[in-house]
Amino acid sequence: MLTKLTINEFLDKLGSDEPAPGGGSAAALGGAMGADLLAMVCALTKSKKGYEEVWDECAAAFDETKAASKRLRELIDEDTAAFNEWMTAIGMPKKTPEAKAARQEAIQVAIKKATEKPFEIATVARQMLTRAPRLAEIGNKNAISDIGVGALMLTTAINGGLLNVEINLGGIKDDGFVKKMKAGMESLRQGVATDLNAAMRTVHANL
Repeated sequence: MLTKLTINEFLDKLGSDEPAPGGGSAAALGGAMGADLLAMVCALTKSKKGYEEVWDECAAAFDETKAASKRLRELIDEDTAAFNEWMTAIGMPKKTPEAKAARQEAIQVAIKKATEKPFEIATVARQMLTRAPRLAEIGNKNAISDIGVGALMLTTAINGGLLNVEINLGGIKDDGFVKKMKAGMESLRQGVATDLNAAMRTVHANL
């Protein structure tokens, strides 16, 4: 499992000639780090003197950001596993018409899965980015820069996840699936810059 590797081991794999892990798993890792940076600020706020009015709000946000981080960590491995399943399907025999048909069916199942995983990465990261502007307003000001870094990493996770969706769509023969993915991508992109800019304005104003 990738998540059981040390940081150095993971980065060595990422920078090797192996096709996976790649951008999808990297996006998931970045998203998890972004979510955990938001969680850290919540943890430093939810019982801090002077922030009593937002203790409950930060406690709830802490639970939400930690749950998102957990899911994104799982997606580090799930994204690479889905890619490997796709590569296995591509390597299936194709000497007979029956084998070719079975191979094509397996490829389509696998490529859809390899598309759904980065889409989920982008989805979870997008949900967390919506929290960043508010947390920048109410979070512990001694950790305000961490909200900014978290928001930037979540934005990268969104865009990275969607790039990995987009590159796969050309190989999918199910027009309905492709249409659904494209609509979902457009929805996820809406408001990203607005949320990021709102968070960063507050961050810079409090540095």
